[in-house]
Amino acid sequence: MFTYLYPRIDANVSKGINHLLKSPFCVHPKTGKICVPFNPKLVDNFNPNECPTLSQAMREYDEMVATINSKGGEIDKSTTPIVS
Repeated sequence: MFTYLYPRIDANVSKGINHLLKSPFCVHPKTGKICVPFNPKLVDNFNPNECPTLSQAMREYDEMVATINSKGGEIDKSTTPIVS
């Protein structure tokens, strides 16, 4: 009985570097989608097709840097979300 209840480790997933590690914000090697945490209570509202991709995140970052540089390096704190 203990054999069926004990968690099993898949050796290929554990040692392979191209397997998705299921940790938040890791990037899927084929799709480029970023693994995002979500509320399990709202799973019916979760759409994996709306997850950001690495190229999208890089494009948004470049746009943000360009905006900051165009303002002389100052960040507009009135529109910047606070991360806590």
